[in-house]
Amino acid sequence: MSDSLREQLLKTGLVDEQSVKKARTQKRKKRRQGEADDEQSAASKAAAQREADRRARDRTLNRRREEERRKQADEQAARQMVIDAEVAHDGEERFNFSHNGRIRPIHVSAEQRKALAAGKLAIARTRGRYRLIPGELVEKIRARAPFLVAWTAGDAVNSDESSADDPYADHPIPDDLMW
Repeated sequence: MSDSLREQLLKTGLVDEQSVKKARTQKRKKRRQGEADDEQSAASKAAAQREADRRARDRTLNRRREEERRKQADEQAARQMVIDAEVAHDGEERFNFSHNGRIRPIHVSAEQRKALAAGKLAIARTRGRYRLIPGELVEKIRARAPFLVAWTAGDAVNSDESSADDPYADHPIPDDLMW
């Protein structure tokens, strides 16, 4: 009874030795092919995952590049808006304003000084120069490139409002005061 089915069939003469060998080789081939299929499917899954990761990385890089191009185009458009809308400012009066923690001068006329104090004009910096621009453009320029706007009348008011405990808050500084 310890004989396998194969040996029992050989003893009874229902199968011959050659068909037993053929059945063994076919069984081994199927087993190897199954292992190969498993390895092949695992390799194809890994390759598909690598491809998906590469595509995701490429999409992210492309999105970043596109955002950078859009940002540069917006900055260039804002610079061009400042240059196109520049108001000539060859005046005899010196207007001092604060930019990046330093006091900067610009020469303007008396009318331009009043317009600056009223917020009708603003100061922007492009190509190493301070330029007078109309106050209506400030928000458009700030939306695209906020670093171009150097000074507005609103900036001076906001810095005064930040000190709530100021004992001289009831005594505003006149706009026509010369330093």
